[in-house]
Amino acid sequence: MQTDSLQYRFSFALETLAQVPGEFVLPAGVGELQTGVFLPGDDADWLGRRRYLPHVLLLCGRELLMMPHPSSAEQPVRVPLDAIAQIEWGRILLTGWIVLKWDGGRLHLPYNTRSRAPVERAVKAILECWLPAATAQRQSAACFGPPLDIKFTNALSAELIAQEAIVAQLYQPADRSLRRRFWFQGGTTTAGDLLLLTSRRILWITERHKGKYGRYGAVSHTARLSSVARCAIAGQSSDIEIQFSRGESWRIPLREAWGPAARDFVGQAIVGCGLPS
Repeated sequence: MQTDSLQYRFSFALETLAQVPGEFVLPAGVGELQTGVFLPGDDADWLGRRRYLPHVLLLCGRELLMMPHPSSAEQPVRVPLDAIAQIEWGRILLTGWIVLKWDGGRLHLPYNTRSRAPVERAVKAILECWLPAATAQRQSAACFGPPLDIKFTNALSAELIAQEAIVAQLYQPADRSLRRRFWFQGGTTTAGDLLLLTSRRILWITERHKGKYGRYGAVSHTARLSSVARCAIAGQSSDIEIQFSRGESWRIPLREAWGPAARDFVGQAIVGCGLPS
């Protein structure tokens, strides 16, 4: 007797369509499988409730296919790979998620990160197919800000894909400010950010999630370089604002101390990569 995938607690790679759990019914006309992954549902609470149910994400030919568990109220989603505008990928402790954005659509896929490797392989395979081939490279990357700490070094290593080289990077490390009141000591931490232009994309890795500092994880945002409509310093601040041709924008909040580095990065981005200012 086959076990319902509601009971599965770990993600796993799907190398053939025959490996898709039986309760997920494939729609007609699915192309050849390029990569796929099963994303487990949330653990049930003591009442048997789950915040989200399992999903299957497949790249078939040049189409992304998301199939929800049949017991959910969601509908399958099929979107051409070339229609994707941005990809967000977050991993904070045991909470993981993938967000796909396109004209008129947004798909949010949560999962538990107990087994990270199958999801990482699938996401990187999707990125490799979605992003254009590498552009010609200069001798060395232009780096603004201090050297990366070990957390951002590892986060960047986990993000880079085949034939991808860094063209320019801006790094703002996390900052912790301490306060003492009487015999109590506390403080706040401002999240770190890493903004990169690579030979294949624009990539923003941040410790910010829902306005808070994520000490034990990071979130990456990816877009094609060709989708950038404007890259500039936002007003009188040190923030960098990146506007995209489809109307969305990123605003990377930077502390005043990193204003000169931000301006140098923007200049490098405009001059070195031909991005519009």
